[in-house]
Amino acid sequence: MSSCARFEKSRMSLGIAMALGCWAASVNAVQLSSNPDLNINWDNTISYNLGMRAQGINDSIGNNPLYSESDYKFKHAGDIVTNRVSDLSEFDAVYQDKFGFRVSASLWKDFAYGGGVNNNPGAAYPGVPYSSLNSYTGNHYGSYTERYYQQGADLLDAFVFYKFEINGQPSAIKVGRLTQYWGNALIFGSEGINYGQGASDNIKGAASPGTQAKELAIPRAQVLFETQLTPTVSLAAQYFAEYMPTRLPEGGTYLGTVGFGFQGPNLLEGAIPRGADVMPNNGFHNDYGAKVTWAPQWLGGTFGFYYRNLTETQPWVLLGVNPATGATNYHLAYGSNVKLYGMSLDRQIGDFSTGFEVSYRHNTALNSGTGPLASDLSGQQGARGDVVNVIGNVLAGLSRTPFWNTGSALAEIAFTQKVKTTSNGALYNGVGNSTECPTGSKWAGCSTNNSVALAVQFDPQWLQVFPGVDLDAPMFIQYGLWGNTPSLGGTNQGSMIYTFGLHALIQNKYNVTLQYNGYHSHAGGQTNFGLANGLPSGGPSYYATGNGPVFYNDKNWVSLTFSSSF
Repeated sequence: MSSCARFEKSRMSLGIAMALGCWAASVNAVQLSSNPDLNINWDNTISYNLGMRAQGINDSIGNNPLYSESDYKFKHAGDIVTNRVSDLSEFDAVYQDKFGFRVSASLWKDFAYGGGVNNNPGAAYPGVPYSSLNSYTGNHYGSYTERYYQQGADLLDAFVFYKFEINGQPSAIKVGRLTQYWGNALIFGSEGINYGQGASDNIKGAASPGTQAKELAIPRAQVLFETQLTPTVSLAAQYFAEYMPTRLPEGGTYLGTVGFGFQGPNLLEGAIPRGADVMPNNGFHNDYGAKVTWAPQWLGGTFGFYYRNLTETQPWVLLGVNPATGATNYHLAYGSNVKLYGMSLDRQIGDFSTGFEVSYRHNTALNSGTGPLASDLSGQQGARGDVVNVIGNVLAGLSRTPFWNTGSALAEIAFTQKVKTTSNGALYNGVGNSTECPTGSKWAGCSTNNSVALAVQFDPQWLQVFPGVDLDAPMFIQYGLWGNTPSLGGTNQGSMIYTFGLHALIQNKYNVTLQYNGYHSHAGGQTNFGLANGLPSGGPSYYATGNGPVFYNDKNWVSLTFSSSF
């Protein structure tokens, strides 16, 4: 069945069609068994990505010591910011469609990151060169940054499964490392029912704006049980045996955020060392969830009901004091024992596939200052609170017009409301808390009690433009309409991410995409290193405030990607 045929049948297949442009390169799996009861496949997807900076450094960004390492890594328009080759290898074995296992892994090499850390060659303040405000010891990338930006490999899926029946109803159990994605959120995963269900690869997400949240999910060791209780009611339950944090763009890389974040760097402006992170150990711990779905015939859709107990995968960045030495350190901390209650509804309405979900998170991590509080000198926790998240989306296929043959479109809106602060409210980086938000302004990056953001994808397609060649023009925009999300990983008012490109599918096997990626966030005022650190005014000027990722405002870039499967 073609992907365009699946497009008409269900929301899940429509989401896949959206992600792959309603048609995808065929995967010519290597068949490794002639036994009709045994199905063994080995697939490989080879990708190559070349990226080029589209504009030079904005001094109001590059002069800020927190952003200078990332901005000066590739400082000129035309510099190659990624030159990456990768392979995704997938192996599946299934016996009689009942027993089986799956293993997948990826490996990569980026030739653009062969050198070390680069920084602003000037002085941030008289007698204080930028090189002394470094985020990496010796201005050399740490092992984590080297692994994910230079070369490395990852084990992804690694699980076994068994299909069986309970009272004549289909059931299945999976044990091992795998991904599950609950709820209907497509773009705004940080506000979705899936929040914290697994870590996300936001390094990949930053390099590929508009990638759907489920594609960024990192497999996680778990026990998953699924069963059909009745023809219209199903149950799923999972218990996790592994923890890993979300991967975030690392300091000193082209799409890095602040220089000292996150897993790779080990210094804050050359002076404050990295301390031990606060996170759960791997192994069985208190992360689990249950889902019940109900699909009555009269509804023409599916209700979902969810309960999850989770550990945050997004970090607070906190300061702490070593009780033995009195020395200050900075570190990452991850909140645990967060409770999530959710409900979802997806339904086909005419030619439109619609999705809706609402969730309540209790004791979740809120945007926080660094502290430390007198009651928590070691910096174990940031601010916590309760939030309500609401997400709605609609997906549709494009009918033939004089301008395109077919295509797809998606729109999603996300709303977040802070209900209350439950602990460490003094650290909440929000409007109204003068300690952490002295300006009292959302335009300085302070959180608001609620936020609204919108994302739109539009992908017109032209079939057989040349013999064996289909073209499409994927476009994406994400915009913060109102407020700054009070919880971690949300959106900011006025911040925009946008992409537009041209994709070719050649002989139903080779994918080539040329894409422009752009960013804009609100920034204002000017300051310098002296004023920002309580010293006499001095040093080059840079933005005094900003709302959202202002460090991306001069990072527009062009990417060329090739991929094929065999």
